[in-house]
Amino acid sequence: MSKHYPIGTTVWQELRVASDSGLAAFYRAVLDWELELEGDRGRFRAADGEVVAGLQLVEDLAPDAAGWIAFLGAGDLAADVQRAVEAGATVMEEGVRLAVPGDAVLLHDPFGAVFGIAELPAGSGTVPSGALGHLSMVDPTNHDLAAQIEFQLALFPGAAVEALDHGIHFVRDAAGNVLRGAYEVAPEARAFLPPHWLPWFNVVDQGAAVEAAAVSGGRINTRDNELSFGIWGVVVDPAGGEFKALQLSRDEL
Repeated sequence: MSKHYPIGTTVWQELRVASDSGLAAFYRAVLDWELELEGDRGRFRAADGEVVAGLQLVEDLAPDAAGWIAFLGAGDLAADVQRAVEAGATVMEEGVRLAVPGDAVLLHDPFGAVFGIAELPAGSGTVPSGALGHLSMVDPTNHDLAAQIEFQLALFPGAAVEALDHGIHFVRDAAGNVLRGAYEVAPEARAFLPPHWLPWFNVVDQGAAVEAAAVSGGRINTRDNELSFGIWGVVVDPAGGEFKALQLSRDEL
């Protein structure tokens, strides 16, 4: 089935939190985003005017359930969800309402992390790019890299894995598009860092972005990490949403 996005890439991301307190100022300072909030739903708009992410407020959300959720672009939603289930995922919620038009399903991957699969019409969603304030990729991270890669390759046929520096792996489709990253949590960090899907957002200056996070109600998990394609840090917003701020050193991944 022909789509306006590469099948299997991230086509949308939403932040699910219990409160929006401090979020508008935080994301304006760190990613140069503006939050457009209506009731319990919102959208984040980047400096270039593009809508790049959604926000959902869930009043009784448990603190450990707050965070970013990546939705992968389906070719055929039912078939792609079924293939994910056959690979070890479990369905959490069907008929998920997003901040953009489209149909979506929320799942747990085999390691307990949350992700989604969505089928979006043309003009909805946003795909990874090197543009400032946009998503560069999402990184499914867990405690067993080989098992994670096996699951990622089973999700969408035709993908291949490329090993990079510092244990980072890219999952690319047949056309060479980076669909996702993959990384194994260090043994010493596994007690406090469970499996998760972590979005990477592009910034002008990684150091300035993480410093802005610290003075805007968030916190810094790590910073100044160098890779062949850029420098990154991990920050957490005031509501518990975690992401990587990536300063790209080249135009594309």
